[in-house]
Amino acid sequence: MFKNIGVLLVTILGGALLVYSATRSLDFISLTLPADRQVLAYFGLAALDGGLVAWLLSYLYGSRGGWQRAISILMVMMDALGAVTMFTLDTLYNTGKAGMTNALTPEEMLIAVLGLSGIIALNIIATVAHHITDPDMLREQAEEEAFAKVEDATLKQISRNADSLAAQLAPIMAADWQTQTQAKYLSYVGTGKLPVLDVTAQDVSPAQGQARPFDLAAIWSGLTGSGRTFQSVTPHVELKTETTQAEAPGLGADFRKQTKDSAALHLDV
Repeated sequence: MFKNIGVLLVTILGGALLVYSATRSLDFISLTLPADRQVLAYFGLAALDGGLVAWLLSYLYGSRGGWQRAISILMVMMDALGAVTMFTLDTLYNTGKAGMTNALTPEEMLIAVLGLSGIIALNIIATVAHHITDPDMLREQAEEEAFAKVEDATLKQISRNADSLAAQLAPIMAADWQTQTQAKYLSYVGTGKLPVLDVTAQDVSPAQGQARPFDLAAIWSGLTGSGRTFQSVTPHVELKTETTQAEAPGLGADFRKQTKDSAALHLDV
């Protein structure tokens, strides 16, 4: 019971002093800001007293692995030092302003502002490093690097095998092309043709509006009719009929021969 009471009293004491330190730090940060931006002082306080509490909780409950725990405990000490420095500077500034102590010189104020900026920058860097060194993220990064090495090695091996594969496949593919081409040309042997495109010129009627050349022979042929020729357009028709003994019993061989010979007709017009 007394142990719990002691822990509670220490916590209350630390909280009260932390409020005092935060108030003085906030007052000093406000001195570096214009009148219309005084609210930004609360964000700057996150790098001092606020950062002290945040990094302490992270070290106790949130940090995993050696890197994260080292970053957390380091920032606990740095923010504690920054909080002490800031409320001390604010006290000196106000007592010097009241004439109780010597006022801070511009050089001392410059050093204080630079120190405050350094504490804020250190908190930002530590926050990023704390996320990067998360054990889960480190394992994922290691796996990605391993996969990248495997992919690079695979691509290099494919590049090395490409030349040997080309040397093996090129003769086979060339022989296959030769066989197909030879078969295509041999298929035209005995036909009197070549396996080329038909580009024979054809007669084309004159374009509309284009004058035909004067041909006296064609005019005379049209007048006399001597140049007109007729050709049958009726195709050759060959009819064959056969009469068997089953269809016409009793017919002699002469009659069947006569019927077969007279069945062939040639019509020409």
